[in-house]
Order: sequence, then structure tokens, then C-alpha cells
Amino acid sequence: MTPPARRSWALPAQALASALVLAILLWEAEPAQVWATLGAASPSWVATAVVAKGLCVALHELRLWVALRARGPAPLGQVMAIGFVSGLMNTVLPMRGGDLVAAGLLRAELGLSLGASLAAVGITGFLEALVFAVFVLGVLVVGAQEWSALLGAAQTAQAQGTLSVVLGAGIFVCVGLILASRRLGAPADSPPRAGPLTLLRDSVQHAGAGLSAWGAVVVNLALAALQVALLVLSFWALLPALGLTPPLALLAVSGVIGLGSVAAVALPPSLGAGPAATSVFVLAFFGVSEADALGFAALSWLANSLPPLVLGILPLWSRIGRLSDLTRREPPTEAMLKEPPNP
Repeated sequence: MTPPARRSWALPAQALASALVLAILLWEAEPAQVWATLGAASPSWVATAVVAKGLCVALHELRLWVALRARGPAPLGQVMAIGFVSGLMNTVLPMRGGDLVAAGLLRAELGLSLGASLAAVGITGFLEALVFAVFVLGVLVVGAQEWSALLGAAQTAQAQGTLSVVLGAGIFVCVGLILASRRLGAPADSPPRAGPLTLLRDSVQHAGAGLSAWGAVVVNLALAALQVALLVLSFWALLPALGLTPPLALLAVSGVIGLGSVAAVALPPSLGAGPAATSVFVLAFFGVSEADALGFAALSWLANSLPPLVLGILPLWSRIGRLSDLTRREPPTEAMLKEPPNP
């Protein structure tokens, strides 16, 4: 766990770093040009991006419920509410800290072990990443000729090879988790409270068991494919919103999405610097000016921040006073689970 003293300066340091990055980018692009770009944006296309992102968030939380259903019944409404809290927290915390909040809430509110909670959250994110890699590889293969003309045949082959290796590694990890889970045996419903090795064992057992539930995995993958399509749509719609027509538009927005996920490890997306730097860096390869790229970044920040805020604010508000206790306390007993929840 991060020491309190370190947590106290981490967010201000991230905010300062984000402000510096944004200031440098705006200085180079000239704010007046960025504002002009935003002023010409199409409201209908921006609305399309926001709605697509909202549906994407809802599908992600539905997939979390599907992952939990592989181990037994789970309340759909409560799981999705926890997922919406996690999605909102992911916009303000680096390193996808909202996923840890989701695991803590699942443990506290549903009586799951921490390993089972982490496994469900991990499977949901892992399958999404796997489907996204398949999508990007497909775009690279279909647009190989244009991509080769843009950056060269060697770079195209290298990108395809890298993604193929990533997909192979992902499949290898899945198989490894399934085999390890079978070797370790069925996971305990309530493993004893212990150290990190016990938590790792419990997580592997639940992850392998979840990935062995083929029906749930197939449903999850199908929903993940729809979620990825909506995610790409939410970014792609911002190109016609700004009147931009870069070559290989799907590959361009895929690069923004992928690199943006990496940037979110260090800088919370809500601070804006990560999306801005990512958009400028990636879209430059596709001939988009810095002012237009920053306009794209501003709209993508809006489209990606507004839906999690709208969907997550009420579930978070109902838990805000006891969030710390919920994420740290012992899982509730069966008798506690039968009690009506506090308003």
C-alpha cells in the first residue's frame, strides 16, 4: 500500500506535470487556433462520440457481471453500480486505480474473496485488451498497402509481427492460468486471510476457473467485440466532427486509444495531459496539425470523461461516506448479506 505521505504529494505532482505538458502543447499550437478548431466542431458527431462511450462503459460493467456469473449468481444492478464507480475512479486515478476500488467493493459488498474479485476484474480487462489487439491487427492487415506507403513495408511487417506476438502471449497466458488453476485445485469460497502468496494463489485459481467456463468466456468475448467497436466509434466520430480525413483513420484512432491507455498509467485521464500528448504524437504521423490534434484531444477528453461521470456519480455518492471501510473491511457474512443495504 502506498504510504500516506507519498499519497499526499502524488496527485499534486501529477496535476503539475499535466499542467506543464498542456502549457507546452498549447504554446506550440497557439491557443487561438485550437479554439477556432473547437468552435467549428459538429455537435451531432460529438454527441455520437459521447453516446458511444456511454454504451461502451455500460457494456464493460455488464461484462464484469458475466465474468462473476462464471462462479455463481451475482446481482446485476449492484455489480454494474460497482463497475460505474470503478469507471469514474479510473478517470481520476493513475494506473487504473479504479479497478482496485472495484475489487475492494466486490469483496466487501458481495462477500467474494479478494482473489475472486481481482480475477473477475482482471478477466474483464484482459479479454478486452485481447479483442482490441485482434481489431488493430485486422486493421493493419486490411490497410497494409496504405500503411506501407505511409511508413514503409518494414515498419508494417514489424507492427504486424509485434501484434501477433502479443496475441500469442495472451493466449499462452490464458492457457497457463487454466492449467495452473487445475493443478492447484478448486478455489476456496472463503480462503483464510494471509499474505501475498495466498492472495496470488487464490487469484490464479479463480482466474483459471473463470477462463475455463467456456460459455461465459464466449459471451464475454462477443460483448467485448461490441464494446471495442463502440470505443473505436467514440474516437473515430471526432474526426468528422472536426472535418478531419486522415489516411487509415481507424488505425489512427486505434493508436490514440492504445497509447492513451499507456499514458494513463502515469497521468490520470481527467487531467487532460495524457490524451493531449497522445493525440498530438499519434495524429502527427497521419498528417494532422497540432492545433487540430489538440482540438481532437479536447473533444476526446469530453467524450471519455462525461459518460463515466454521469453513470458513476450516484453510485459513488451513495458509497462515498463508507468507501474506505468498504474497500478494507472483512467480507460480510451470509447473515450480513441478507440484511437490507443502508440507504
